[in-house]
Amino acid sequence: MSYLMGIDLGTSSVKTIVMRHNGQQMALSQCDYSFSTPRPGWAEQDPESWWGATTKTIQEALTLAGILPSELAGIGFSGQMHGLVPLDSNCRPLRPAILWCDQRTVDEVRQIERQIGLHRLGELTCNRISTGFQTATLLWLKKHEPSTYEQITTVLTPKDYIRFRLTGELSTDVTDAAGTLAFDVRCGSWSWALLSELGLRTDYYPSVHLPHSPAGQVLQSAAACTGLKSGTAVYHGGADQVMQAIGNGIVLPGQVSATIGTGGQIFAPLDRPWYDQKLRTHTFNHFDGQSWYLMGASLCAGLALRWLRNQVLGGQSYRELDRMAASVPAGSDGLFFLPYLAGERTPHMDAEARAMFAGLTLRHGQAHLVRATMEGVAYTMCDGLDILRDSGQAVRQIIASGGGAQSPLWMQILSDVFQVEIKLSKMAEQAAVGAAMTAGVGCGLYPDYQTAFQEVVRWHDGMYVPDEKRANGYAQGHQIFQELFQANQQLLHACSRTFTTEQATRIAI
Repeated sequence: MSYLMGIDLGTSSVKTIVMRHNGQQMALSQCDYSFSTPRPGWAEQDPESWWGATTKTIQEALTLAGILPSELAGIGFSGQMHGLVPLDSNCRPLRPAILWCDQRTVDEVRQIERQIGLHRLGELTCNRISTGFQTATLLWLKKHEPSTYEQITTVLTPKDYIRFRLTGELSTDVTDAAGTLAFDVRCGSWSWALLSELGLRTDYYPSVHLPHSPAGQVLQSAAACTGLKSGTAVYHGGADQVMQAIGNGIVLPGQVSATIGTGGQIFAPLDRPWYDQKLRTHTFNHFDGQSWYLMGASLCAGLALRWLRNQVLGGQSYRELDRMAASVPAGSDGLFFLPYLAGERTPHMDAEARAMFAGLTLRHGQAHLVRATMEGVAYTMCDGLDILRDSGQAVRQIIASGGGAQSPLWMQILSDVFQVEIKLSKMAEQAAVGAAMTAGVGCGLYPDYQTAFQEVVRWHDGMYVPDEKRANGYAQGHQIFQELFQANQQLLHACSRTFTTEQATRIAI
């Protein structure tokens, strides 16, 4: 019997699954890691830590599955988007990878917008540039680390680097390339015109393929440290949002996913490269080269709750946080939370946005903080959903995934705020499942994606249904949430510039 392996390289961990062609998961292995913040707003990871974690999970997944490495028909990938892994002439990382949530490129983003103009940027890429995007990060590197920049021969995204370590082949796929903002989303190729205007070298960029295209075979050296069989077929895979959509069967217009992981995403397939003229969302390439998707992206979703748990509340379990939040009525007794702990993308595209609690009174306690955080994440994700609705796109049902989907309370809050039914997939680790399914299409285990969806994807029968009374209250709350940011945006910007680490050090001295 043939099995498939899916490897999902996330921001906080790598997960490797082994599954049968019908979606039955035989094994799941996960290895956590963290990212470093050498300066406020920076976010970096050592690619070697990814590789070490990946080799460990591959070994463990093969052992747990109880299969021979030769029984694997193919390996696919899913990965965190936008990040930069710069390689030298020996294909070694020149420095730690700079991640999607990194905020150091505020000046570079402004430079790009001044130089290219928002209207033309939309025409060239269907997107607005944001901090953390690979193109802005490359410009930062060129200015601040010129010696490193001059040594670059190839730029990769994170999951492409791990796949390179397995196969020795340098390449990327259309879904991950789109998220660099160096890509012509309409044509499905690198935007040489944009790169030339920005003064970035065009020979950095690898060849682009579809997610199910062959990407090489497992090297003998990689087999020795992973337990895989040398020569095993490897496929490109794609960006984590696309892979979770495949794992959830979300491929047609009208289907929408809501993911609460480290960040939060609203994902909606499109049959044409439509993009928001105000550039408040992202439009990227989907899985087959002939479709696209709109994404509303929030930088702090599960990360906001994790921050509250670890930094404020002393590390209670998430189950306990759920219990606490459930003891508080909808609306958190008038307490609001803007979850902009690392700036925000949709709808503000504002790296200098900052988080805040508003409406605190003497009656508010820890439980209120938890529920207000959950509600704040729901409100900011609803901003993206509203843009989708305003475009005329149908929203018939939402499939929820990510760590936040394990919270029944959070899912009910989402349903009430969104005013739409929410279903959950029966599949655990949908991004890794999508990566495995993509490999299955590539190796011919499935004749096409539609067959893969029919074979693998299963949803729970039950669903979360919006409560009319709570939904009406949340509609009013959402308006207050939006007005809180509008009224305080400039003050929050001032907060981001006041008493920086360097200033505080001088004052302390």
